[in-house]
Amino acid sequence: MPSGLILLTGATGYIGSHTGLHALKNGYRLRLIIRRVEQSDKLKALFKDHINQLEFVVVPDFTKPNAFDDAVVDVDYVVHVASPMVGKGDDFRKDYVEPAVNGTLSILNAAKSTSSVRKVSIVSSILALLPPDTFVPDAKLPAVVHENSGIKFDVDIDAPVPESPASHAIMYQGSKILAHQATRDWLDAEKPSFAVLTFHPVYVIGPSLIQTSAESIDTVNGVFWNAIRTGEGMLKPTTYVDVRDVAEALVNSLAVSVPSGQEFILHSVPTTWSDIAEAVHKLYPNQDFKLKKIPDDKLDIELENKAAKEILGIPGRPIEELVQGVVDQQLSFSS
Repeated sequence: MPSGLILLTGATGYIGSHTGLHALKNGYRLRLIIRRVEQSDKLKALFKDHINQLEFVVVPDFTKPNAFDDAVVDVDYVVHVASPMVGKGDDFRKDYVEPAVNGTLSILNAAKSTSSVRKVSIVSSILALLPPDTFVPDAKLPAVVHENSGIKFDVDIDAPVPESPASHAIMYQGSKILAHQATRDWLDAEKPSFAVLTFHPVYVIGPSLIQTSAESIDTVNGVFWNAIRTGEGMLKPTTYVDVRDVAEALVNSLAVSVPSGQEFILHSVPTTWSDIAEAVHKLYPNQDFKLKKIPDDKLDIELENKAAKEILGIPGRPIEELVQGVVDQQLSFSS
């Protein structure tokens, strides 16, 4: 069984909580970064079967240049999950770009300040590998998105963000592009002794370890669940990955030899909304779900995930498991 000490950010969140639990079950110790002391109680309850594997460090502001310098001492691995979420605020620079970019650079610089770190794994997004106009109406997506393509996108931090229902998504994507580019630029300039890997999940769905009611559903799970119930508001492109696969990919990456700078695109099997509708009605024939098959429904985009499959052993769960992960949990709150 693997061993070692992981510095983990974002453990109180949806992806981070799964990542922490999977790491603990695989024998790792965790040094959990929290912003407030009282968050430790929540995490102790969540990871109650692994209390002896836990440490806590309070870092109120991730964006400060030396925020993680003390926390990273004697750490073997760093897994950086925490990042600003959609809807965090209305100021592109202050609410999105600075937390995403400065938080990532602070983590990387801290890792370089100590000799113990062997690998840093950073959760980015598929949006970091897509053109910045992805959420603009009638945007033309690339036919195929490759890992390690080397493509750079220009994002003007000072340009006004169009006022539209997608404005927060546009700012969120911009922050992801800039944070990922900052990581790549840092790697080129600093050439650290440890490997830095980035992970680019598509829309992440699945069961939540932190959800306490039907109403407290995670954002993407909520949109997915609403589409199943009402047949409306389907996210495009139709690209999903199970949160458990994301957690497993992050933890698996620590134990394998991977070239520094590797990008991992994480997604399930290629899926259309018609595939999802078919799975929903097959799995839940007695539920009055409104999602229907769409005539001539086709795949929106092709995503390469060769590295996740071949290096990390993550082929992506079938759509039936993704559907069950969301629907079963929502139904459990009403039973």
